[in-house]
Amino acid sequence: MRGVRTATAILAALAGCAAVSAFAQVDLRAVRQRNEILQQQDIARQNALAAQRQATAAQSRYETQLTLRALGESATGPAEPTLRPVQPAPPPRGPSAADMTADMERLDRLTDQALAAGNARLRAIKPAS
Repeated sequence: MRGVRTATAILAALAGCAAVSAFAQVDLRAVRQRNEILQQQDIARQNALAAQRQATAAQSRYETQLTLRALGESATGPAEPTLRPVQPAPPPRGPSAADMTADMERLDRLTDQALAAGNARLRAIKPAS
């Protein structure tokens, strides 16, 4: 009897190991299925984000086209020509010819005075040497 009990115990242990092995396989399958589901959800989320980005880009392009069209229409001139009012000619800028002549005469006079003063200094130094 003792041998039968031992054999039964061994068979029970083998059956338990087989059950644990089968349970582990089912658990791995469940993990794999869960991972596949999570991956599919992630792919779906990325696709939704890509579609949203494309829709936003299309909306931006549309708004840009509307803005450019409005700018193009406003850039064209009026249909009928308009006359500009006649404005008086602006006064001449800068000094007049008489002022320039007076300035040139003054510059010549100052140059002659400076030359005469320098010559006088040189004459004052010569007798001393």
